[in-house]
Amino acid sequence: MRRAISITVLSALAGLAQAQDNDSFNCSDFLTYGTDVDATRKAFKQSPEAMAWNWFVCLNQSDARGYNRQWESFKPSDQVYLANGANPGSYDSRMRLPDEVIRQANALGLNSNRVLHNLNATQQVDGLSLEMGGAAVPDTQEGHVVRFQLLMGQDTYNYIVKNNVYNMNGQDALSSSLNFPATAWELKAAWLWIGADMAYKKRLESDGYYVAQAYYPVGTGYRVGYAALSGLHVVNKLTSSWVWTTFENVNNSKYTVTKGQPSAPMKNQTGPTSAAIPVNTQFQASQPGLSKYELIGVEYQRITQVLANSQLESAFQDTSSCLACHDTAAYSKNSGYFNFAIPTQGGLTYPTTPLSEKDFTGYNKLDFVWSLKRAQWQR
Repeated sequence: MRRAISITVLSALAGLAQAQDNDSFNCSDFLTYGTDVDATRKAFKQSPEAMAWNWFVCLNQSDARGYNRQWESFKPSDQVYLANGANPGSYDSRMRLPDEVIRQANALGLNSNRVLHNLNATQQVDGLSLEMGGAAVPDTQEGHVVRFQLLMGQDTYNYIVKNNVYNMNGQDALSSSLNFPATAWELKAAWLWIGADMAYKKRLESDGYYVAQAYYPVGTGYRVGYAALSGLHVVNKLTSSWVWTTFENVNNSKYTVTKGQPSAPMKNQTGPTSAAIPVNTQFQASQPGLSKYELIGVEYQRITQVLANSQLESAFQDTSSCLACHDTAAYSKNSGYFNFAIPTQGGLTYPTTPLSEKDFTGYNKLDFVWSLKRAQWQR
């Protein structure tokens, strides 16, 4: 008697087989898929989850100087979409840190060779924020919001600058839809704020969090200190609808809570998916420095699907689809940005199935890159 094996299980087994070869994955030029994009696409489709993990491992390798991780060299969006709409210059250029940030960093003894991340965002797509809370969180940190940042790779940045869409003037002048190169990458990171609490920093490090140096504006001043990486979206355009992968720390429920009264530990409701679970096990065993992070899932097909990161789409996980949401990135000279929120009796929800192209009549598509909405008018 033959035993039927579901497609989901077969996918997971294929992922596990691929994951067993993770030590041989070549991180050289991985941002451009080495020398053969088609070969990378083929390997990706054999096991999207294993490829997602390989990218995550490569992104988290140390840079040439050994102070920062590879992904920390990506360009922050606040240095792309400038407040005055000006040309942001070269990809490698970085704004000078505010004097007050430098003063506080020196006083805290922070390492000047390491990046200081500007964690200037707290609102999620639904306009809400996620708070830190739980027995593991010090009283002084209770209620502090999880902070975010958007970053982009060089080819993403170069395309934006070349097409003059780093400001609203350029987007308003578009006569056709955008089409980013296959080597475009974007990241969205979620951070637990630590500040200068060294005991809290040590606790988070013992729970496998990557801790970086960071700051954020408060009124006319700044707070400077440490932050722990709790979630990371890793996105690229290997496929025409882009590839959407998301990772988070397995201990997030100890440090973040729901909005309800009483609050409850924040947990991921969408994964890890059945295909991700065996691949997580394999990579966590072979990558001890990343063993407390897990892949929640991967999206790349234009189908109805739900995928969320508990740190980035906290309150609307059941209506979160990275692909379907970002597929609505579009701008019209007459109507502005496309509104992807769907009114319901209970409030607003978001698409989990890609919309029809006819829904975008009169709009220029922005090729899934909603970060363009941060652009300002040049003045």
